[in-house]
Amino acid sequence: MPALLILFFAGEGKAGKIEFEHPDAKEIMMSDIPPGPRHYAVPSNCKLDSPAFIKKMAQKGKKLFNNKKAANCVACHCAPGSKGCGNIGPNLAHYRSTLMKAPYLGNQKKTVSWLFQRIADYRVQIPPEYKKEPYYNIMTVNLTTGKLSYDDVCALAAFLLSLE
Repeated sequence: MPALLILFFAGEGKAGKIEFEHPDAKEIMMSDIPPGPRHYAVPSNCKLDSPAFIKKMAQKGKKLFNNKKAANCVACHCAPGSKGCGNIGPNLAHYRSTLMKAPYLGNQKKTVSWLFQRIADYRVQIPPEYKKEPYYNIMTVNLTTGKLSYDDVCALAAFLLSLE
């Protein structure tokens, strides 16, 4: 169940203006702000150019994709076999043969490194002119925040690359 935090209240009372602020409000708010965007390289043990590796890791990636307590990709995206998927992000069915081949903002070429970075911390891929557009700033920041590990990001990328 989500926590509710009332940070500040101001109103008129019998004695005049009343203000209350949670003593830890600033610290709590600051802890919710992720660190700045970071660039990541695909680790050497993440063989996303190998069909055998992709096949092996795709099942772990699929579990993470659909796990609402871990990656929770399914909250925004659909993929084959997903239940209760969202429609905020694109449908990822046939990812490898469709979306992976489509151009990205600023004509960035989608590569295995691009995909790994997209899952790890997408923010470095947003061209400056789109940084303030809410639609381009809604994906979770997974590796930079510690939400997922390098292996988790690799498995998710393998899952997407398995979707022909």
